[in-house]
Amino acid sequence: MKVTIYDATSPIGEADIFALDPPMGVAMAKFIPFPTYSPNLHANVVDGDYIEDRSENLRMELADGVALISQAISIQDWPGLDEREVHILGIQEPSFEELFRDHPDFKSYWGEA
Repeated sequence: MKVTIYDATSPIGEADIFALDPPMGVAMAKFIPFPTYSPNLHANVVDGDYIEDRSENLRMELADGVALISQAISIQDWPGLDEREVHILGIQEPSFEELFRDHPDFKSYWGEA
């Protein structure tokens, strides 16, 4: 599942969700930045060093334009490795189950695999 991440109204990148932590309501995604992305403005963690929580400035949308609401969005950036991830914490709307009921991690956790 892909989401687009925005700083206010400007898209800064896409994220492709690859793993879940169902009891915590957390999803992890590979982040593909757009030219408008800046680690200094948008990343919570750069090369393993915590910078600050940037959640207040970030928002997400699903491919169909529906807002994905969570408690926090954390971009983790390792420029030296050219690796970036987004951790979506405390997913609230749409519900975690609605979004991921068919995902293998969700099924495995709930004993449906």
